[in-house]
Amino acid sequence: MIRPIDVAHVNLNVTDLDRAVRFYTDILGFSVALQYEGAVAWLNFGQYSDGVGGLGEGFHDLALYRVPDPAPEDHRTRAGMNHVALRLRTPEEVDRAAGDLRAKGLKILKGPLTHKEDGDRYLYFEDPDRNVIELVASTLPGWPEKFRAR
Repeated sequence: MIRPIDVAHVNLNVTDLDRAVRFYTDILGFSVALQYEGAVAWLNFGQYSDGVGGLGEGFHDLALYRVPDPAPEDHRTRAGMNHVALRLRTPEEVDRAAGDLRAKGLKILKGPLTHKEDGDRYLYFEDPDRNVIELVASTLPGWPEKFRAR
């Protein structure tokens, strides 16, 4: 049996690469690790050493690929990615993020609310290509130390 230990990265198709890079760096704080102008950009959360980046060192959490056509209108009702979730440290950060997003003119699709299934505090919004992003934080006492395997 294959046993992954983590999600390595998410790749999204976007119609305007420069606009998408601005969105993910300005709104969500990503850093560009490597970019082929007009084609693809690899982004991370800035967790790598200064000077890391470029060919062979484009470590990324998110990649943005330029495509010519937008998603069909029914993109949430067909097979494919539903959303990407980014974990924040605390539920209060989710609530603050809602205000930050609104202040930047972004529409919140849902939230901030608390999932009944797991107690996570969350909100959903879209990037400029209508890819859905969830910001989420656990409300469980002792998260993450009590729950993560050693």
